[in-house]
Amino acid sequence: MILTRSDKVFEGMFDDYCGMENKIYIRIKYFIKKSKISYRELGEAIGCSHDTVFAYANGKIAEGHMNIGLLKGMADYFGIETYYFCNEYHIFVDTTDVPGYLKKIRKEKNMSQKEFAENTGVSLSSYKKYETGAVQIPEKYYHVVTKWKER
Repeated sequence: MILTRSDKVFEGMFDDYCGMENKIYIRIKYFIKKSKISYRELGEAIGCSHDTVFAYANGKIAEGHMNIGLLKGMADYFGIETYYFCNEYHIFVDTTDVPGYLKKIRKEKNMSQKEFAENTGVSLSSYKKYETGAVQIPEKYYHVVTKWKER
């Protein structure tokens, strides 16, 4: 058997799951390689372009910007746990009433929206959109808010 450069990179790489859990794109790339399918085949199966699959599998899209539905679709396609390709932020956004969660934390701290926004480093206009659900909270602010809750 002749190994290509990519085969050499993957050879034994995931035998012990060495760090595989840390990066979504590595997990995606692994399952594509293991299943011997093309980006186009996976894209057609989950309803997106092969360019999108390529970008996800090669770390071209920041994890916080990855579409939760596509990540769950990939997991379903490969027959693995629904949230396998998701990080804690994706799971939080997908399973939590985020506006209610934000409002609850703010009220527990006895703060106005303005005070809470100032203390977490989020602009007031953005925070209002997150708390009303008009805009999905970005991953970087999710981490700030959840750390603030622990205070």
